Amino acid sequence: MRYVLAVMKANFYLYIHELKNNRGFAFFMLFWPYLIAFFLFGLGTMLGSIEEYSVRMNIANPILYILASSSIMLSSISIVDNVAGELLRHRWIGTLAYIVSSPPRLIIYAIAGPIPSTMFSSFISLTSILPAVLYFEGLLGGLKLFLILMFIYLAMVPLIGLAVVVGGLSLVVREESNVAGFLTPFILLVSGVFYPQTILPYVLQLIGKAFPLVYVVEATKILATYHYPPLNMLYPLIGILIGMSILYNLFTTPGMFLVEKKVLERGVYEE
Repeated sequence: MRYVLAVMKANFYLYIHELKNNRGFAFFMLFWPYLIAFFLFGLGTMLGSIEEYSVRMNIANPILYILASSSIMLSSISIVDNVAGELLRHRWIGTLAYIVSSPPRLIIYAIAGPIPSTMFSSFISLTSILPAVLYFEGLLGGLKLFLILMFIYLAMVPLIGLAVVVGGLSLVVREESNVAGFLTPFILLVSGVFYPQTILPYVLQLIGKAFPLVYVVEATKILATYHYPPLNMLYPLIGILIGMSILYNLFTTPGMFLVEKKVLERGVYEE
């Protein structure tokens, strides 16, 4: 446990100092959800009306949904990139051999390390839209935003499992940009973040059900439809995410042990 806490602390310390040294990135992390929402709203009004979007998405409050889904998109990208990218970063800067040979297992670096930064970035992304949500929905909107954040944290656990597998696979096949760069846009495509998932081919709809983000989107739609959060409709989604967390991470652990073995066999990956 002390290794886990030490790795988490070190990773979060590095992340905070990266934000301090790159204030432009910190600024856009706060305002990027608004930029995406304004872009979608402007594009939508050119192609139709906000009322039509509300009907097609089957939601009552499209403004709340667009703002929340923008933050969900950024959070999911952050989760996958931080977890999968952490392994690749060590590979690129030449520290992977030191990570593998250090006392903590590679799986600790892969899973525990990025957790604080991903939780923090998701929290900042959601709270950045809090003023707008409070304006449109009042204090009840703040409660809905908190529930969405909790769903993102629940979805983070199986997403971390998927990202660890992708990061490990990238190390093994040595195709970092192709494997890691493909996962995030594909998840966003099949999850129907900004459009009804029903417009996708049936096969892609089934594949989308295997990704936790689709259930976060479903919970957000429910919260954007009902004035008072219907907890009885959210409980099944919570159960699904918990089940996916257990199932996905059961497969992640032996997979990471196999990756660790391959990395030890190949050393520093020098040709």
